[in-house]
Amino acid sequence: MTKIATSMHLPNEPQYHTRKWYFSSQEIEDLSPSRKDGIDVEKESQLRKLYCSFIKELGVKLKVPQVTIACALILCHRFYMRQSHAKNDWKTMASASMFLACKLEETPRLLRDVVVVAYELMHKKDPSASHRIRQIRFCSSQKELLVTGERLLLATIGFDLDVQLPYKPLVNALKKLNIYPDLAKVAWNFVNDWLCTTLCLQYKPHYIAAGSMYLAAKFQKVKLPTEKGNVWWLEFDISPKQLEEVIQQMARLLEQDPKRALPATHGRVPLSKTSAKKMVTSSAQSAVTSVSMSNSLASDGAVMEATSSSDRNTGQNEVLPCQTIDSGASSVVEDGDGKNQLRTGDCELSSSCNIGPRL
Repeated sequence: MTKIATSMHLPNEPQYHTRKWYFSSQEIEDLSPSRKDGIDVEKESQLRKLYCSFIKELGVKLKVPQVTIACALILCHRFYMRQSHAKNDWKTMASASMFLACKLEETPRLLRDVVVVAYELMHKKDPSASHRIRQIRFCSSQKELLVTGERLLLATIGFDLDVQLPYKPLVNALKKLNIYPDLAKVAWNFVNDWLCTTLCLQYKPHYIAAGSMYLAAKFQKVKLPTEKGNVWWLEFDISPKQLEEVIQQMARLLEQDPKRALPATHGRVPLSKTSAKKMVTSSAQSAVTSVSMSNSLASDGAVMEATSSSDRNTGQNEVLPCQTIDSGASSVVEDGDGKNQLRTGDCELSSSCNIGPRL
């Protein structure tokens, strides 16, 4: 039986300035905590898709807005850049991410509702799951597990609750540029898709918004304004070089999964894999040319390269302090490396999954 922890040890004053939430692709691929536990890049990518799909479906069933779902996605992404998949079940942490996101986005849901919906979603092939989760004692144990997961999530992210999303800079730019609704819809869908990838761990929200608008314009065959005093990409505070880099990353992701970013458009046939790859790759290669032309038109000197200090950070991952949590159904304990993990006690929460607890 797993030893139940009895307390939670956190630093008196969490050093938020040391928290780093933007990483290079090499850090994500090579320095992920899961990598140390034998989970390779491909396997972690599969797990990432699983918890993203689960969070989206959970959000829909809980009837929360897209911004809440997006916040939960980012929280879960950040958690697994600090913790290993091998020691923390993704369904538990995805549910905890949604529960916390509902609070952060001021769309709160009752603990019981989240627990019941999440459990039914996990066991949707089990006809008895709905009855089981509504039993008082069993539901109570699931509540404790979810709360434990939320506490571990909070401790892991250092209680940094400032989660910025790409939607606000995107909507602001669309309004200011007076872009027609179809382009807005496609760009919004692009943002939704990119949040299910590691892009939100590599680039700031307004970078993702800029890249999404650029690709949406390419798909919709809309020419974005580049005349003097109305250069579209200036609305996102992004340089030509940064924009090209973001689009290149998006192109690579689209090449790996072309269905991800083929938004449905009114009266248009979705692009094939070959044509999509060709178009997006061409867009990435032409990004610098197009924005450089815009740069020459902006003779008032408003275009400036973003400083390295305000761009993506590339430092090493910091090690979080030891934390333990008291829980009847599970516990947060310290492993041999001084890190935290979520484990279950000797109860019926265990299942066929052998990498951690389930709700």
